[in-house]
Amino acid sequence: MKRVVILLHDYQRGQRAQAYLIHALAEVWRKSGLEVSWQYGIRKRPQADLLIPQVDLTRLPDDYLAFIRSYPNVVNRQVVDISKRSFSEHLLEDGNDYPGPVIVKTNNNYGGWPERWLVLPRQRLLSLLCREALRTPWQAFAGLARQTVLRKYPIFNSLAEVPRGVFSNKALVVEKFLPEREGDWYFMRHYLFLGDHARNVRVVGKKPFLKRSACVPHDENLPVPPQLISLRRRLGFDYGKFDYTIHKGQVALLDVNWTPGSPGSAEIAARAARDLAGGIWSWLGDR
Repeated sequence: MKRVVILLHDYQRGQRAQAYLIHALAEVWRKSGLEVSWQYGIRKRPQADLLIPQVDLTRLPDDYLAFIRSYPNVVNRQVVDISKRSFSEHLLEDGNDYPGPVIVKTNNNYGGWPERWLVLPRQRLLSLLCREALRTPWQAFAGLARQTVLRKYPIFNSLAEVPRGVFSNKALVVEKFLPEREGDWYFMRHYLFLGDHARNVRVVGKKPFLKRSACVPHDENLPVPPQLISLRRRLGFDYGKFDYTIHKGQVALLDVNWTPGSPGSAEIAARAARDLAGGIWSWLGDR
């Protein structure tokens, strides 16, 4: 029996595995006859026919990177950094001559929260209390230019409206705001992939900053733009999710993620898992 080990960071212990798409994939793999186990941290080194890192951080810590590369068969072996500065082609600097709207994001993934959670106390109750405290309105009083984490990404009509100091804050980036819009509706596209299997969908919502919880599925089985396939190859991704829009006929890559979250309801997650699960045989050979 082939053995698959899913590696998470020690700080992820106690988090709901169901929050990640990999949980639904693991259920499909088990039913197909694979042995799937979860490992938190790198204190142990289990035997594995395939290691799948799901370290929910923007950059792999050096010790985790060394651990991962000690295995011969690894998903996303070449991916070590998913910060906005590592891939975005739409970053702006102070003084750029750009006339359109802009959006302020964290350079780190997911609003910078995983890095913040990493340094919180490990005791479960105290950790949860600290996390809630970090989400309170104290952030609003600090001013955008002083933030290192963001709950949502603010949009401005022009570069001139971006608060002073944002450009000198290394935790933040400013990008061109490139929405896909039809009337009052905003759209986001999700390119999910594992090996040679892919799923490309479009979701819709009323607000320009589309959070997963505020979106509803709109289109499935969309063709994958060749630009995304080339970007995926250049960035070295085997498994993950690319968020993008089609803005004025052009692909605009907004985010890359190596630990995709569950894409909605249990039914949608199961459907996505069925579409992608077979990609694992790219590493494990014939069934």
